[in-house]
Amino acid sequence: MPLHLNLAGMPAHVVILPLLFSLGVYLVLMGQPLGRPRPDLKARLRRLNVDERVREQVSPPARQPVFASRWLEAMLRPILDDVGRLVRAVLSLFGLGGGEALERKLRIARPEVEASQFFGEKLVAGLIGLAFFPILNVLGLHPFGVWPGWLWALGFLVGFLAPDWDLQRRLTQRRLDVLMELPTVLDMLTIAVSAGLALEQALHLVAREGQGLVAQELGHVVREMALGQSSLAGALMAMAERNDVPELTSFADHVRAAYEQGTPLVQTLRTQAQSLRDQKRLRIVEEGGKASVRMLFPVALFILPVLFVVLLLPAIFEMLKLAR
Repeated sequence: MPLHLNLAGMPAHVVILPLLFSLGVYLVLMGQPLGRPRPDLKARLRRLNVDERVREQVSPPARQPVFASRWLEAMLRPILDDVGRLVRAVLSLFGLGGGEALERKLRIARPEVEASQFFGEKLVAGLIGLAFFPILNVLGLHPFGVWPGWLWALGFLVGFLAPDWDLQRRLTQRRLDVLMELPTVLDMLTIAVSAGLALEQALHLVAREGQGLVAQELGHVVREMALGQSSLAGALMAMAERNDVPELTSFADHVRAAYEQGTPLVQTLRTQAQSLRDQKRLRIVEEGGKASVRMLFPVALFILPVLFVVLLLPAIFEMLKLAR
């Protein structure tokens, strides 16, 4: 006797949950394989060539794949780029396309991402936010009633703006990292120059021995000078323009001026390091003040009610006993 399935009479969660589970298993196996993905043979052979390694370090980074699976990358990546390009063109009609400011921010914080891909990510995140509350309605997860349509639109808006918030967070964190690392790098440069090294040699030594974001940027400066792409002053200014961090721009300006005008470089580096160290101290105090304000919410929400219960509940019981 043949078995007939009546899908129309089944509850919605009985049908949707297995489909979502199957989709998750498929993405785990195909989109994000277990273990470390095997690198491409062409990329591995390219890394054996010294010229290719130098070119990769100096040139801007190539676009990183969005999906770990090559099949998904080849199928969905062009759609993501085309949709992002279309969304940016539509928003540009209203002055919301980002323009050069967005491209500069992406070059600083996410150099492997293009503007079209960024808008594609915004659209995908918005669609995920839009589908969140309808899925909760279908699954029956609405403790306060059916989620209204205005929450659907709010979910889309939050999802659409989430990549912008993440980009701004990356830029803020990058500036904070530069501010925290730059005084130490300047101290290392001061010691190297005081030992009799030329500025080019001191930059090469700090870039080789140092760690962090500033040391990596100095490594770019050293490689550009070694390949003859620009002079020391040009490489420093390119570093300042590439990062767009005021403290790093000030450092490049002072070092370039001291190098070109022949002023004492050690004194310039020492003064710059002391100024940045004062800014670092003020920034730490400022972050400590913000942390104390942020702690008020969990203290008022979780600690004070428990403290009041522990202190007042015995007193309330005693008052009830006396009232009897």
